[in-house]
Amino acid sequence: MADLMKTTQSLRYLVLLVTTACNARCVYCYRDDEAPREMTPDVAYAALDLALRSGEPFHVQLAGGEPTLAPDLVERIGARLRETGAAATLAIQTNGTCINARFVEICRRYRIDVGISVDGPPETQERLRGQAAAVFHGLAFLAEAGITARVTTVLTSENSDQLARLALALSSYGNVAGFGLDPLVDKGRAVLNKDLFPGENQVISGIRDLMNMMLTLEKNHRSRLRWRELDAARAALAVTANERDYCHACRGESLAVHPDGTAYPCAQTVGDPSAAAGTVFNVDWERLRGFYGNIRMEGECADCPLSGRCPGDCPSRLRYNAMRKDAAMCTVYRTIAEELQESRLKAVVASGWKIVAVNHLWGNFTKLSPILRP
Repeated sequence: MADLMKTTQSLRYLVLLVTTACNARCVYCYRDDEAPREMTPDVAYAALDLALRSGEPFHVQLAGGEPTLAPDLVERIGARLRETGAAATLAIQTNGTCINARFVEICRRYRIDVGISVDGPPETQERLRGQAAAVFHGLAFLAEAGITARVTTVLTSENSDQLARLALALSSYGNVAGFGLDPLVDKGRAVLNKDLFPGENQVISGIRDLMNMMLTLEKNHRSRLRWRELDAARAALAVTANERDYCHACRGESLAVHPDGTAYPCAQTVGDPSAAAGTVFNVDWERLRGFYGNIRMEGECADCPLSGRCPGDCPSRLRYNAMRKDAAMCTVYRTIAEELQESRLKAVVASGWKIVAVNHLWGNFTKLSPILRP
């Protein structure tokens, strides 16, 4: 029965931490200076075999550490996956500091989507993650090569007031398709830097500024840049209810693998002994399926425009931030929804005034028409 469970287990999202080595010094680093270790091909291939065995389409995410520090392994994984002909997507999340011609060639050859971590304009990026010049040079290098990228931004007290500027900067890169916000998680170095967690008013102010910038960019057709949370809120407002799980990990269909082969429910939990679920050679599928249980984002939902249809939040972030009273993602979505409603109301009012003006002009015209008629 155990072998049958392994064979039929649905695995739709696979994360491979190809290395724990990193060349960045993020002030909130979740890995917290873990000793450098690179995944062996045997571990990577065993993980790929698990996903292939399910017989369903799946996604493979290459992460770290900094995965571009292990280019040979990234290339071997890409080659192995594409040789199978599987219906799978492949992506890499990088800090963007090591992007070069070889990286571009690997991404092209094995159809690897690129995600880059950018926390703000250059000065903010430098303060939070370091090597800002290299990161923005990496974005430009990808743009020149015609490689599309998506940006992930960790939301903190240090960049909540810089989000609009970041969006404007990203819109100038024709290859940046979109960005998403990931509120800070209470683990790693963030545990010792509590002042990095933004207050509710900081989040509200930052999101309002960002909304104004995005709506302005949309109105002027200046950019194709998408904002993940704005798109999610718009989609949610278009339906009456949303009972979907937030991610594959909620259904036990996600697996993250440490370089040493230990299996975990998702990338955020890698390295946490309390979240371990066997190894890639002997996965505890039952533990994975029940790990997140009924963890859901909670807030003051009664008067929220997204009540009953909220996109929700990452269950891992909710788990690590359980002791915190502030729910940044809740504030993000509520603010977006309220701003959208206000924007629509203004549009309706403006449309109403136009109708009144047209009727007024038409009334004056009908009064004059008998006089003007020959």
